[in-house]
Amino acid sequence: MLYKEYLLQEGIHENHIIYMNFESFEYRTITTEEKFRQKLDELLPRDDKKVYLLFDEIQMVTGWQRIVNGIRVSFNSDIIITGSNANMLSGEIATLLSGRYIEIPIYPFSFSEFLQVKGIESDSRKVDNAYDEYEKYGGFPSVVIAEESIKDTILSGIFDTIVLNDVLLRAGVKDATALKFIIRFSADNVGQLVNASKIVNTLKM
Repeated sequence: MLYKEYLLQEGIHENHIIYMNFESFEYRTITTEEKFRQKLDELLPRDDKKVYLLFDEIQMVTGWQRIVNGIRVSFNSDIIITGSNANMLSGEIATLLSGRYIEIPIYPFSFSEFLQVKGIESDSRKVDNAYDEYEKYGGFPSVVIAEESIKDTILSGIFDTIVLNDVLLRAGVKDATALKFIIRFSADNVGQLVNASKIVNTLKM
């Protein structure tokens, strides 16, 4: 959405920017290749000017890669897609799009970026306190800008989303409680030797 606003500011006409978030109410029923094709046929402009297509959470659409490859071949276009790590690992994207893509990994804020967002100079006396906050909550943007009272709640939601969507579903794990325990156990034992037997014995306690 921010990129769409940027394109508008750069003078790109709104008719040549197609933004589709497949988790939104408007597009949540578009789950198949055919429905995706039909909707794009309605939205694509009928001229030779470059069209910008922004597809968010595209993994919700079965067969999306054939549509994206078709647009790339048939239209003067820039295509930006985002999706869940569980369904769009780098190696798989390379196969799906035949290597015709540029991957831009998105990471949490580094500490210097954290300071920038907070408006704190690197030589300020506030840096030590800022580092304590960064060490405790990390650099997820939604957490950084949130009020102190809800930071833990947001982090918990991020953790559950990653575990439930990106790990459980992909790996076919059925016991979410056991998996969460193993993750927390591993986090508590960073820097120590941990083997499967130790984890099993801890689970039995």
